[in-house]
Amino acid sequence: MSVAWHVAAFLAAMVAAFVFTTLVEYTVHRLMHWGFLYGRGHRRHHQSNEARTFAHDLMDYGLPALLVCWPVLLVSLPAGLGWMAGLLLYAVLAAYSHQLQHANADMVFWMASPVHHLHHVHDMGGHNFGVLVDWWDRLFHTYRGAARPRLAQSHRWRTYLAIPWR
Repeated sequence: MSVAWHVAAFLAAMVAAFVFTTLVEYTVHRLMHWGFLYGRGHRRHHQSNEARTFAHDLMDYGLPALLVCWPVLLVSLPAGLGWMAGLLLYAVLAAYSHQLQHANADMVFWMASPVHHLHHVHDMGGHNFGVLVDWWDRLFHTYRGAARPRLAQSHRWRTYLAIPWR
């Protein structure tokens, strides 16, 4: 097979894995609120309204993803490596997004309203289940925006790194 096919397989699998894991994130968070998964720990997270650390979140998002990545390697090495890259990208960005929405939601520039922040601050237990993206909340009609003023200041890049890392 050609190099172009291998690159295309890698990139397609990476994008597919990223999109798939955002749907898994949405679904798992929704199941947590229905009491099916991790009920006590998730309730504690809502009561404290604090995220643990980036490293802890990375393990929470990344380890389950690693457990399901190996079957794609059986299909194709380039697709399997792309799938793994998409899962890793998702895990890093989701862990960061979770931390940022708890530490400084005004820094979330990729969403009009940081859904996880709204989920906590406005006690929206039945809405806004996304953490990294709001696509699935919008698609499944669980998105609820809330008026919140955006700070009109420019942020230095180092402020994007001011989260609990470990």
